[in-house]
Amino acid sequence: MISSAAFVVSETGHLLLVVSVLAWAGGRILGSQRGALLGFAIGAVLSVLTGEWSPTFYTRALFGDLSALSWVFLAHLLLVSVFGKESLAPPEFRALALPAVIGAFLIYPATLGIPGAPDFYNADFGGFALLSASLVAVALYLKRGFFVAAAGVGFGFFLYGLDLHESANLWDCLIDFPSVIVSGVILVKWTRAHRRLRRMPDGASIEGS
Repeated sequence: MISSAAFVVSETGHLLLVVSVLAWAGGRILGSQRGALLGFAIGAVLSVLTGEWSPTFYTRALFGDLSALSWVFLAHLLLVSVFGKESLAPPEFRALALPAVIGAFLIYPATLGIPGAPDFYNADFGGFALLSASLVAVALYLKRGFFVAAAGVGFGFFLYGLDLHESANLWDCLIDFPSVIVSGVILVKWTRAHRRLRRMPDGASIEGS
């Protein structure tokens, strides 16, 4: 049975999902910060509804509990949409996206039933080894000054250690399918920008690359 604290965390995560996506959509459709604020307000009002009337009912059915990386990406989307503030610089985005995509290649083949794929999801790599690798990542993030990225991994530990996620596996607390898709998009966009940069004359640059 889910604890009250886990329920609150789950509800908060899906509330963040609804308001951030609607704020982004409002800003894109109306082309202004007022549009983003309107989308945020609509999401907040809808999320007060209960049961099948609430959009969080359906987002939970689709995605389950959100991972820490999804929380980080959604919080960034909300801040950019409503306040115009960047919580993550492009290098920090990539520093989060690359491990997420690597992790997906490690765990999804076996979970999708591909014959012969090693089951890192249920092996010890989902416990001690993954925890150790994540701590190394935190140390590297802190060294680079990527404090939001480090806090995101720490939040994953928080969800895992206090049983605040529906899954008892650290993998799920750190990454999930939506955050992996976003990570893949981030890396593809960076790769394309990097290729364009290499083709440009000497001295030219692409912002954020």
